[in-house]
Amino acid sequence: MIYTIGCEVGNESTTEDCLSYFKDKTQIQVDTETTGTDPHSSKIISLQLGDKHNQWFIDCRKVDILTFKELIESKLCILQNAKFDYKMFKKAGIILDKIYDTMLAECVLFCGYSSWGYGLDSLVNRYLQVDLSKTERASFLNVGTKEFTLAQVNYGALDVTYLEDIKEKQDLLAQQYDLAYCINLECEAVKAFGDIEYNGLLLDRESWLKISDTKSKEQEEIQENLDNIVMQEAKLKKYNPGITQGNLFGFKERALEINYGSPLQIKNIAKELGFPVESTDDRELTRLAPKHAFFGTLQKYREVSKILSTYGESFLEYINKSTGRIHTDFWQVKDTGRVGSGNPNVQNLPADNLFRNCFKARPGYKWVSIDYSGQELRLMADASDEGGFIDVLNRGEDLHCYAGSMMFKREITKKDKDLRNKAKTINFGKPYGMGAPKLADTLGISVEEAEKLFKEYAEAFPKLNKWLENQGKFAVKNAYSLTFAPCKRRRWYPDIKISADLRRTVKKGDKGTWRQIMIIEGQTQRNGGNSPIQGTGADITKEALIGVRNLITQYNEQNNSEVAYLLCTVHDAIDVEVREDLAEQFSKEMAEVMISAGNKYVSKVKMEVDVTITNEWCK
Repeated sequence: MIYTIGCEVGNESTTEDCLSYFKDKTQIQVDTETTGTDPHSSKIISLQLGDKHNQWFIDCRKVDILTFKELIESKLCILQNAKFDYKMFKKAGIILDKIYDTMLAECVLFCGYSSWGYGLDSLVNRYLQVDLSKTERASFLNVGTKEFTLAQVNYGALDVTYLEDIKEKQDLLAQQYDLAYCINLECEAVKAFGDIEYNGLLLDRESWLKISDTKSKEQEEIQENLDNIVMQEAKLKKYNPGITQGNLFGFKERALEINYGSPLQIKNIAKELGFPVESTDDRELTRLAPKHAFFGTLQKYREVSKILSTYGESFLEYINKSTGRIHTDFWQVKDTGRVGSGNPNVQNLPADNLFRNCFKARPGYKWVSIDYSGQELRLMADASDEGGFIDVLNRGEDLHCYAGSMMFKREITKKDKDLRNKAKTINFGKPYGMGAPKLADTLGISVEEAEKLFKEYAEAFPKLNKWLENQGKFAVKNAYSLTFAPCKRRRWYPDIKISADLRRTVKKGDKGTWRQIMIIEGQTQRNGGNSPIQGTGADITKEALIGVRNLITQYNEQNNSEVAYLLCTVHDAIDVEVREDLAEQFSKEMAEVMISAGNKYVSKVKMEVDVTITNEWCK
């Protein structure tokens, strides 16, 4: 039965009836309708509460949503896409504490299925064979002060009708695949991600504009260098419409009309330079860079152009008009278990501090940043039981020098920059499934030399190499891979089943099909080796985020004010804003929380962290 509160349609009820109905229940299905997606400028206009038998649609323009605060905060709330509602409730003064998110659970259960639908309509259809239309959703955006229609009431009620049934079906699959811990981890971590998105980042506009201006000038200089290179080649005179001269306003005009972002024009230039190419991708440019200055310069031009297009002046449009801060949006479960950031992507800022330093702590606060030291290397060493790796890490010595010494069979120190860099590149590349072509591109060497380096690495660390190989073989054989206990996140490889079907039917001379099989199995082998490492790193960081959020809550309660805020996370790092006088003590406790989270997943290697306390975001 559908009931309404504060509406002129449907079966009218009272807040007392609603509160009484849910008083003794352990869980509630919860949803909201809002005027928009930004919690800082939008409002909740309706609240839906329900179970599989009865649902309430409450007009929050007429009924104070805080009437339901105690009920919502005390029960397990089943939601679809909980992060959105979490932020909306937080703005309204309600903190969701006990969450089950059907969308996140589905992401965990079917991680790796790229075309899988995670929307409520997909879940309802998949589990309950019910068609659920979402077209009515748009009608809430411009409802204003108009009365809700019966169609809107029914739509809202349906959003809290099926979640309980979906959860029951998901619970069975979670038990079958041993994913209950992982689902719970995500449902706890969603509160931390909600806080990060809600809090946002303070960006120094003036500093950012200065950098953007500097990068624009750098782009112009590189473009001029490219033009000069082109003009100096006799065969390329047809590109030259005339000499460089000043216009009426005194600005310098280009002598050439070449778009260095055009692959077709680059191919034509490369051909006339004597280097005909089929591709103009970065790998091809890296190969050609030692042979002609044009290609290396073009790489620099592309690099600066990409930075400007992503992090130039237009980036300032992301500053929220209500808060004056940058609010990113996380996709919480990617294939490896890692998170993705968008609108804007704050995880992919350039590696140096140039841009990051523009993000500041608010006055009277410090920016506390803590990241795991060699997280992936420690996980790889622990899982493979590679004794030398473990000993060096636990002694706090330089792992890359040690790896180089073992590979090249002589003592390598930090002075041996080239050899140490080769070992370092392989150390960090192994957890990502780096192959010889990628290593060759990264180091600027031949593929043959890269293959030799990998062979030397495998001989130096047989246990580690064997473990990675076995993880890849396991993925190919079983069509999934697992992260470390206790989470045991599962990544599926559905394409490997296609490969198996093709193997059963392929004919001996069918080169095209055999190539398809090899590509699928090769990719699965690589992903199977790196997903357990990357995924376990993600599990650890999410465990740490939960712990850090709890620490922040503890500090805020003890000081009876908000003295700390979650700001960001980038893979194995967590950033927090803490009141200046508390920053030192907080950072020590935060480090302990993060180390404890990491140690849940390893038994032989000691997890360590690096702590930075500054006034701005630092790499």
